[in-house]
Amino acid sequence: MAKGARVTASDPHLQALRALHAVTKRVHASLDLTQTLEAVASGVVEASGFGLAAVNLAEDNGDYTTVAVAGSDDLRRELLGSTGSAATWRELFRRAERWGSLYFVDHHRGVPESLNAWVPDIAAPDDPALWHPLDCLFAPLMASSGEWLGVLSVDLPDDGRRPNAQQQEILAFFAEHAAIAIQHARLHSQLERSQAEAEYAATHDSLTGLANRALLKARIDALPALGAPHVGVLVVDLNGFKKVNDEAGHEAGDEVLRIVAQRLRHHLRADDLLARTGGDEFVAVLAGEDLSGVLPGTAQRLREAIAEPICGTTGVYRIGASVGYALGHAGEDYSRLVPAADAAMYREKRRSVAPVP
Repeated sequence: MAKGARVTASDPHLQALRALHAVTKRVHASLDLTQTLEAVASGVVEASGFGLAAVNLAEDNGDYTTVAVAGSDDLRRELLGSTGSAATWRELFRRAERWGSLYFVDHHRGVPESLNAWVPDIAAPDDPALWHPLDCLFAPLMASSGEWLGVLSVDLPDDGRRPNAQQQEILAFFAEHAAIAIQHARLHSQLERSQAEAEYAATHDSLTGLANRALLKARIDALPALGAPHVGVLVVDLNGFKKVNDEAGHEAGDEVLRIVAQRLRHHLRADDLLARTGGDEFVAVLAGEDLSGVLPGTAQRLREAIAEPICGTTGVYRIGASVGYALGHAGEDYSRLVPAADAAMYREKRRSVAPVP
């Protein structure tokens, strides 16, 4: 730019800076990767003088999926969601020549037939300085570690010519911001997964996947807000489980507990909560109306389910269960209902004089 020249709103340098600034703000403010990459593609079209820009995201298996497209609606419908294999993309870059950090595939070399490439409806020029409909230009999206995160591809230069140094530099800038956006979103997703895993571990039994005491109490405390008038608590304690542990080992005991948990879950309603509260003790919480007739039948089904032979990888085992239950109103103190059901379970256990077969 000449000394003393005025910068106008239509100046391409200013437009590029504005578009890049908008993308930068989106990268740092948004955790939605799709929206951010769409902003990157739109910024490329606005600032670098291309009619088409597409962001292709690398998948875990090495394939590339088109996740953002800027251009016409027809282009979006044709390209969005399309996938190219890792082998196809490797072959494409093998054919390319390097333009700094960019990759250019001349129409004489062509793209692999297996690549789902869009070809613009423009005439093939004789002038080698002009853009050919089969020319391709790509910017890799690279992590600081050197990992390929994706590819930013462009087509249809506005002036019909191969991009100049300024256009190439702008494209490289946008590719850097797209890579930052991908890494930003990945870090956020990893943090969310870590938090979810930590929350799950804090509220669930690691062996059976059932709720633990903390989640059990929280769910009972939350019942009044759900509008259920009554709550029933069943306590299940296994008979003969110690013999399995002593004679077959803890691996067999763990397998028996997992199978018992599955059987109990199968014989409860979808909305009922089942928790493992001790070594071989389980608690189920039922909520609803008129549970006085539901609890005895449920208790009997649980006894019968556990009494069925357990065929595991370590052998066949037979155990039994004592089941006690208590009925109360939603909102009734958790510290009363569970001990009441527990006492009923122990009364049943004392009445059982027949040994487990």
